[in-house]
Amino acid sequence: MKAKIMMITALFLAALTMTACDLLDQNNGLKFLADYQKNPDGTITFTLTIRNEGSKTLDLVSATSQIYDLEVYQEPGILIWNWAYGQSFPQVITTVTLQPGEQKTYQVTWNGRSNQGDPVPSGSYSVRARLVTEPSASYRFEITI
Repeated sequence: MKAKIMMITALFLAALTMTACDLLDQNNGLKFLADYQKNPDGTITFTLTIRNEGSKTLDLVSATSQIYDLEVYQEPGILIWNWAYGQSFPQVITTVTLQPGEQKTYQVTWNGRSNQGDPVPSGSYSVRARLVTEPSASYRFEITI
């Protein structure tokens, strides 16, 4: 019985974490991964990972202190939430340097509310995770809340 409960728990936890992206730019070795997890409190935690899989140092350069953004869309393409909404980013050149094999991870927790603060109804949504650097990367995936 205990083994059965542990197996069900493991399957449940595996279902909560969904890998959404695994994008590799062969030209510069930039690998961009995005995944998310539904939390028991109804929030969703997004994890963005950038990895240098090349043989040379990789510099990701942004014109501001912002490195990434997350956008949640209701079909057909209506933006309901994005991480950067209402934030200000200093206008300063920001460089993230990754040595070969090095990675950096960023996490964002979304409270399930729109940019206006309204609760988002249950349903399917499109998420766009993107690096706002040069080189850049972007990926869309679906979530259900």
